[in-house]
Amino acid sequence: MNRKAFLLGFYSISGQVLLLRELVSSLNGDELFIGTALFGWLVSVAVGAYLGGRLRLKIGSTALFMVGIILLPIMLIAARLSPLIVTDLIGEIIPFSRAVVISSIMMLPIGIISGWLFPSITREGLTPAGSIVQVYLLEGIGAFIGGVAILILVGGILSTLQMAVAVGIIVLAGNLFPSPDRHVLRAILVTTGALLLLIITQYVVKTLDWHGDRVKYEPYQVETSFDTHYGHQTILSRDSTYTLLTDNTIEAAYPDLLTAENLLIPPLAYKPSAEKVLFIGRTEFGVRQLADSLPDLSITALDPRRALSPKIDEVIPFSGTVSRIDDDPITFCSRPQSVNTYDIIIVNPGELDSYKNSRLLTDRFLTKAKSLLKSDGIIFFPTRYDTDRFITPEQREVLSIIYNVFKHSFDYVTLWPGNMTLLFASDTPLLDMPYDSIIIRLTHLSYKPQYISENYLPDRLNEFKMQRLLAAVTSSDEVNILNRPMLPHYQALYRAKANAFDRHVISFILGKTELLVGIPLFILAFFALSSITKVKKKRYGLFLYFTAGLVSLSLELISFYVYQSSAGSLYSEMAILIGAFMLGLAFGTYYSMRMGKGRLEYPALLMLLIATLIFLATFNRINPQVLLFYHLFFLFVAATATGSLFVAATDRYYPGRAESNRGAGYACELIGSSVGALLSTTILLPVIGLRWLLISLAVLLVVAFLGSFVTARDI
Repeated sequence: MNRKAFLLGFYSISGQVLLLRELVSSLNGDELFIGTALFGWLVSVAVGAYLGGRLRLKIGSTALFMVGIILLPIMLIAARLSPLIVTDLIGEIIPFSRAVVISSIMMLPIGIISGWLFPSITREGLTPAGSIVQVYLLEGIGAFIGGVAILILVGGILSTLQMAVAVGIIVLAGNLFPSPDRHVLRAILVTTGALLLLIITQYVVKTLDWHGDRVKYEPYQVETSFDTHYGHQTILSRDSTYTLLTDNTIEAAYPDLLTAENLLIPPLAYKPSAEKVLFIGRTEFGVRQLADSLPDLSITALDPRRALSPKIDEVIPFSGTVSRIDDDPITFCSRPQSVNTYDIIIVNPGELDSYKNSRLLTDRFLTKAKSLLKSDGIIFFPTRYDTDRFITPEQREVLSIIYNVFKHSFDYVTLWPGNMTLLFASDTPLLDMPYDSIIIRLTHLSYKPQYISENYLPDRLNEFKMQRLLAAVTSSDEVNILNRPMLPHYQALYRAKANAFDRHVISFILGKTELLVGIPLFILAFFALSSITKVKKKRYGLFLYFTAGLVSLSLELISFYVYQSSAGSLYSEMAILIGAFMLGLAFGTYYSMRMGKGRLEYPALLMLLIATLIFLATFNRINPQVLLFYHLFFLFVAATATGSLFVAATDRYYPGRAESNRGAGYACELIGSSVGALLSTTILLPVIGLRWLLISLAVLLVVAFLGSFVTARDI
């Protein structure tokens, strides 16, 4: 039983995280779907646990494991190909409503298997009543080990599909592995066979990976396709053109002279004497080629995806005019550097639909980047919004937020309308330049632009278009900050304009904030029913279950958001973060069960409250070098308190039978977790902000603590 409980945790964390990675990368890299996918996971695990405990079918854990290891790669392939259900256009954005449904459904099979395995393994134990805690503990240890394995292997060595097959082989070997002291030869044979199977299948799966993308992106030719720590990368070719896809979204294309000129030439119109440029993003798709025509310009490209560079060089030959730095932009700008280094910093993060990209449009990052500029330097931000003919309400909202962020950090901000709306920021008045001067300065460049030239600029920069754009971006005072990330949600609204249902749903979420009052009212009503009625002796345990689920899931997703916003990556680290959380749950449950009866809810609630308040006070002050350890420790502590609170709630709801695992309490905890998954970072974060969200959770913990005192005398 011990080995199978460990394998359950290893398989469950692997299935959950690998599916989350694949769904995010297939659904355009949007982390907003993590909450809905986790909601689907929670529901499916609950269904599986219910079926396994209720139906009591004679299905052994080994049979369930065999079904699970077959289903996992199948569901990963299904998740990767799921955009084809919606569209056959390469890189087309999947509507929010359909992506939510897809992300929830894809989690169901693996979640049901994981949930069913728990009661199945528990029944196979020698002491079924006491084995629940033992299985829970070993499951947590297995989850942590699985998280470490994914962190080390996935993205750098193995793809998600390769890891899924490796997990299946390990789980298979674990089920077949005999007792070494009795069957030494069989143990050696199983181990050797598993290692050989691992080596052989990795080559087969690598080919299958490539064929999967070939089917997905037909009629394009797949030049290369692979995973990094930051997502899934694909380079396509067709008719001598090359396209870079990042998480199923078109990041760059080559040749595309119009875009390349828009990315590099405009800031040189204000500062033609510039010698050093820092380009945040990929330069290989046009910018690097333009740099060959500007010999006096030294360009440094900054992008953390080290593995992507040699893959691009195989397709588009590399020239030495652009130097590369493989580093995260925030980490790079936070390090001590030579002051006043660059004349121009070009920020080209890509689509603003993720926290990873939108974090570069905050005053926190701009302040760091500003320290690398010369005193008369320029920060240039080229957007993908077309404001040449008209400006939609959705564009106005997004551009207003971007404009306000730069206005908070710089004294002078100028915009150019066009098929790509361009933004320039500086602390010197060099941006206050008439059109004629811009044209004259462009003529002094060694490269003669075809699009950023006197043939096209008169129409692009005419007074009517400039005034219309300025009026649009000054229509709102909202800004994008770490405490309240607005851009990904307004970007979702901008994308939703193509789908009427999405537009109404997202507009309702962002526009009807007064309806959020219903959330605390619901919680207060639940609290009143559980602590004031005559049956409060029993019902208050249900409120503690609900609190444990809501707070723990919310803190987990908040930790994901902060880590992603600070470190720039989440896909691989998510596995070990969830693993640490699962290990903490198991440890808290085991330790509390060993302590026996007592007022466990008091120390558990205090521990959760202190962890929440310390996180609130410190999350924005952590050195990037220890960021992962900080979040691992925070999640472990929060989960330990949650596990202890779960035992306390069980003791309240089932007095004298703390080892019980009954449906009502588990269901109530899952309801709380589901509420946290759906509301915390998806809805509440952009509406009330991170600090108020953490404060709200702290208030809930205080209310739960006081309620424990009120009801304690009746127990």
